[in-house]
Amino acid sequence: MIIITDAHVSKAKGNHATFFKMLESFEGSHQDLIFLGDIFDLWVALLRYESDIHHDFIEWCREQKKHRTIGFMEGNHEYYLATERAQAFSWCSTDAWYRNDAGTLFVHGDQIDRRDRNYLAFRKLLKNRMAKFIVNRLPFGPRYVEAFKQRLKQTNTEFRLHLPREEIEVFAESRFAEGVDSIFVGHFHQEYIYRNPDSKALYILPDWFSTQKVAVFDQKSKKTTVRHWKQISGQQREEKAPRRKITQVKRDRVYKFILLINTFLKTSKMTMPKLVNRYFVIINGRGPYSRK
Repeated sequence: MIIITDAHVSKAKGNHATFFKMLESFEGSHQDLIFLGDIFDLWVALLRYESDIHHDFIEWCREQKKHRTIGFMEGNHEYYLATERAQAFSWCSTDAWYRNDAGTLFVHGDQIDRRDRNYLAFRKLLKNRMAKFIVNRLPFGPRYVEAFKQRLKQTNTEFRLHLPREEIEVFAESRFAEGVDSIFVGHFHQEYIYRNPDSKALYILPDWFSTQKVAVFDQKSKKTTVRHWKQISGQQREEKAPRRKITQVKRDRVYKFILLINTFLKTSKMTMPKLVNRYFVIINGRGPYSRK
């Protein structure tokens, strides 16, 4: 299973081409793919607010879910996906978390810190049917949304830059008590692991936006690794392949040269010291085995 979080893809940031290149590289894999939210810098899942990169992503997910599980946790930069675009995914949730049949929990993370009351009230105000109805009919809506996006980046900086470890650990232990073994969290843009004495673990994953790292989770062994996406897709191995081919060619040439020398020595009945001495005589006018 591959898990991606906080990519904040946008044309303005110029990271959309790399993001879709990564998705294309994963097409040859049969691993499930989970998006933990904030995949786009802002995604209001209403037709008048969406752009071509949103549509391309929807089509990619819709096609890929025919072959594997494609899950999506709605983050604080996404709105109304669970009601408007759910058919593009195997599952899509706007809840605080989603638990699969294997006892693994997927969490965006924006609702873990219950002290951040301003954001929680703001979230409740915008993520409901009435708000969606108003936003969908708002005159000059896309213009207001762009201004809203800029404003969103300046709010609650204290809570966004702070990792609430105490709240995270309380959250983790509560979910472990319910039978969960592994928890994956995004949102905080940093990497952190909390593991309890029973070896149950909560992983806060680094944001793709600044690191281009993804998590790979083996559900059988419960092993999790975090790597650059190119290491997962095999692109780095492909880039190194020509070097290995050149090295093999050089080895073949050296081997053939040794066989040639060996054949020459056998047919000419010349010893290796004599051959080396003759070589230096030709090069320097005197060999290491020449008599003084």
